[in-house]
Amino acid sequence: MKKTKVRATLKHKNYPIRAMIQEDENRKELEQLNQLLSKEGRYQIVKFLGGGGFGNTWEVDDRGTPKVLKILHNQEDKAIELFKREAEVLKKLNHPGIPKVESDGYFELQQEGENPPSHCLVMEKIEGLDLEKWLEQHGNQSITQQRAIAWLKQLAEILTLVHEQKYFHRDIKPSNIMLRPNGQLALIDFGGVREVTDTYLEKHKQRRVTGIYSSGYTPPEQIKGKAEDRSDFFALGRSFVHLVTGIEPQHFEKDERTGEFEDNWRDSATKISQPLADLIDDLMAPLPKQRPKDAQDILERLEIIEIESYVLSILPELTQLTKLVVEPILRNQLRQWARQSRIPKIALYGRTGAGKSSLVNAIIGKQVAGVRVDKPETLDPESYTCQRNGRKLEIVDSRGVGEKSKEDPAFKPAIDYVVEQKVDILLFVIPAKERGYVTQDVEFLKTLRQEHNKAHNAELPIILVINQIDVVDPAREWNKNTLYDLSLESRDDSSTPSNAREQKEINIIKCIKARLEDYRELTNTYVPVSVCWQKYEDTRYNIDQLELQIYNSIPDDAAKYSFGGVTTGKPLKQAIASKLKLTAAWFTLSVGWVPRVTRFIQNLLVKMITKIATPDQYQNITIEEFLEQLGVRPTQIKFSNVAMTLAIGEAAISYFIEGKPLEEARRAFVQEEEHRKTELQDAQTKDVIKILRKIDRDISDRYGITPLYEDGDSN
Repeated sequence: MKKTKVRATLKHKNYPIRAMIQEDENRKELEQLNQLLSKEGRYQIVKFLGGGGFGNTWEVDDRGTPKVLKILHNQEDKAIELFKREAEVLKKLNHPGIPKVESDGYFELQQEGENPPSHCLVMEKIEGLDLEKWLEQHGNQSITQQRAIAWLKQLAEILTLVHEQKYFHRDIKPSNIMLRPNGQLALIDFGGVREVTDTYLEKHKQRRVTGIYSSGYTPPEQIKGKAEDRSDFFALGRSFVHLVTGIEPQHFEKDERTGEFEDNWRDSATKISQPLADLIDDLMAPLPKQRPKDAQDILERLEIIEIESYVLSILPELTQLTKLVVEPILRNQLRQWARQSRIPKIALYGRTGAGKSSLVNAIIGKQVAGVRVDKPETLDPESYTCQRNGRKLEIVDSRGVGEKSKEDPAFKPAIDYVVEQKVDILLFVIPAKERGYVTQDVEFLKTLRQEHNKAHNAELPIILVINQIDVVDPAREWNKNTLYDLSLESRDDSSTPSNAREQKEINIIKCIKARLEDYRELTNTYVPVSVCWQKYEDTRYNIDQLELQIYNSIPDDAAKYSFGGVTTGKPLKQAIASKLKLTAAWFTLSVGWVPRVTRFIQNLLVKMITKIATPDQYQNITIEEFLEQLGVRPTQIKFSNVAMTLAIGEAAISYFIEGKPLEEARRAFVQEEEHRKTELQDAQTKDVIKILRKIDRDISDRYGITPLYEDGDSN
C-alpha cells in the first residue's frame, strides 16, 4: 500500500501575542453582548465557544437551559442571507439529529450609534463531541462495521427529512456531525443549506450559486456551482472514508477538481465488509446520477448489509446440522422480508372537479397535491412522488377526460401515459351525485384496461371511489365523526326515515347503487368517501377503509408495506404490523432454539413496525431500550419464544402505531405473553401451527385483508 502523507501544522511564532489579542477582543465582545442582551432579559453569556470566518459562537444560559448563540460579524448581504436561511431551515426541521431552533431563535441586536445591528441565532446546545474530535480522542483508529452501519443509518435518516423538505446541506463532514452522549448523531452547521426552488434551479443552470467548499469532502459538481441533494451523499461517503480508515479523505485523492479517488482507501478500511465499502464508493461516485437515488435507497441497502453482517457473525457458532436449517432462513427469507420495499404506483382517473388531488392529500395525511377551485389543477397526465416516514408513493394522474369520448384530445395520451407507467391499481374518482358521461368513462377505462393487459399481461384492478358523499341531500346533515350506516343491505329503498341522518344515509345508498349500476362493466369494488380537506374545511370520511381496500388490491407485499408506511391511517398500519408480528412468530417457530437468532428476529420485527409508524406518535427510543423496558428476557422453555415474539409485536403496535404510553405497551406485552404461554404450554408443533393459523384468520377478519396462509395451504 502507498504510504499516507501526513501534513504538518506550522505554528506562527507570534501565536501567544495573537492569542492575547483575540482574548482581549472576545472579552470586549462579551461585555458588549451582555450589555445588549440584558435589555432582552432572557439570555446570559456563559463562555466563548469558538469563531470562524462569519462570526463567533457563545454558550448562553436561557433561563436555566444551556444553548448556543451564533453572532454574525460579516455584514455582506450574502452572509446575512445564508445566516437567515440557516435560521429558517432549523425552525422547520424537527428531529433529534438536528439542532432545535425556536420560533424566536433568530433576532437582531441593535448596536449603539449608527452601527448596523448584530444578527443573532440561538439554538439547542448539542452536548458531546463532533466526529473529527471523537476520532482524535480515539487515536484516529478506524471505526467498526457495526458502528459504521449504525452511524450511516442515522445520518441517512436525517438526510431523508432534510431532502424531503426540499433542502440539501452542502457541507457534511465529520466536524459538522455531533455525537450526543446517548449515541444519537446530530448534523450541525446548516449555514450552507440550500432550498430547491425554481429560482435555485435557474441559478443552477446559469452557475450563479454561492459556493460552499470543504477540502476532501465537497463533490466536483458543487465546486462548479451545481450542487443538488445527491451532493450530500458524496460528502457523506467521504466522511465515512475518514471514519472507517482514520485518515482524512484528501490523502486518497488523485485529482481534487474531479474528485477522482485512489482505490486503495479500502486497504486502510480493514474493519468493514466489501458490501459496505461498495456502498461508500457508490456514495462518492463522480456523477450525481451514479449515486443512490435518495436517502431511503441508502437505508434499504444498509438493511441488507446489516443482515449479511449478522449472518456471517452467527454461522460459525452453529453446528453443521443446525446450520443446514438456519442458514437458508437467515440468508433468504429474512433478507427478503427485511427488503420489503417497492414504490407502489397508483393511477387516478376522474373528470375535473371530482377531487383527485384532494384524495391524494387525504390518503397521505398532508398537502402534497395542489387543489384549485377557479380552474382545473391537473391539465396534463403527470406523475409525482409523495413521501412520508421515508416511504414513497407514486401517483400517476391522468388528465380528466372530457365529454367528447375518443374525440377528446386527452383520451389517447392519457391511456398511453398510464400504460407506460405500469401502475398497480387505478382509482376511479367520481362524485356521488354525478349523472353524466357514463358512456365516455366506460369507454376510456375499458380501453385502458385492455391496453394495460396487452402491455403487461396483467389485469388492472379498479376501485370506484365515490366521493363527495358529504354534499348528498340533506347537505347540512354531515358530521365526519359520525359512523354512517352505508351498507347496501342495511335498509330498503322505500323505508321511511325518522330524522335527517337517516334520510342522508338512504340518499347516499341510492347514489352508491346508481354508480355501481352505471359502471358494473368495470368493477364491483367501491368505497364511498369524502376527501375535502382545506384550511377552513375538513369533511374527510372513510379514508381508513379506502386505504385498506387499496392495500388489498396492490399485487405484492413489498409495495403493500411501502404503501402502509406512506399513508396516515392507523387501521392499515395496525393490519400491516399484525402481519409482521405473525410472520416473525413463524420465523421464531422455525429457528427459535437458537437464542441469538430469536433475538435478531425480534429486533427486526420492532424495527419494521417503527418504519411504518408515524414518528410524532411516539417518543424517540432505541429498539434495545424498548425491549429492555418491556422486560424481554431469553428463555429456553419450549415455544416460549413464539409467545414472546407475539407479545413483542403486540407491545410495538401499542407504542409505535397507536401512540400509547410505554407503560401501557408493557402491560400489553405482559398480558399477551401470559395468554400465549398458557395456550402453548403443553402444545406440540402441529398445535402451534394451528394457533398461528387462527391468529392469521383473526387478523384477516378484523381488518378485511388477505391472510398469510389460505386454509388449503399445507406450508
